[in-house]
Amino acid sequence: MTNESDLALDDKPGFDLATNFGRLVGRAPTATEKERLHHIKSSLGIRDADAIWSILMALQYYDSLYSQYPKAIGAEASRIFGDVKAAAEASLKASIATARADLAKAVGSVARDVARDIARRESIRWGVAGMALGALLLATGAGVGIYVDRQLAAPIIGAAAQRK
Repeated sequence: MTNESDLALDDKPGFDLATNFGRLVGRAPTATEKERLHHIKSSLGIRDADAIWSILMALQYYDSLYSQYPKAIGAEASRIFGDVKAAAEASLKASIATARADLAKAVGSVARDVARDIARRESIRWGVAGMALGALLLATGAGVGIYVDRQLAAPIIGAAAQRK
């Protein structure tokens, strides 16, 4: 059971919690800090004039100071994560754009190569077809020439043979 003197840290002459805390830490204690210090006093039976108060106040200050670090670290980590995410997205977009440009270039190059190969094959086909047609026409021309020559030459040869 706690009594009133156990809960009042600053009610004894010569000991003022806010003043002593302020001298040590540079600010007045918060309600939470006062509550913790009251709890320590009552739990351990510490008197107002005990020298351990300076140590406890310093520890309380550092406890409140260090309890802010996880929030600050979390906020900074979130900010850094956001920056990294933005940088990664920008890099990804740039990589996608580069890949698309490279793909378009490669597709264009392959299309030109395929078109050139097809044109070459078609050129060879038409060349062979042209040569075959030329040979056929030459053969036809020679055949016609021989036929005509025989037809025209026969009367002349026959007339020459009769003159002999």
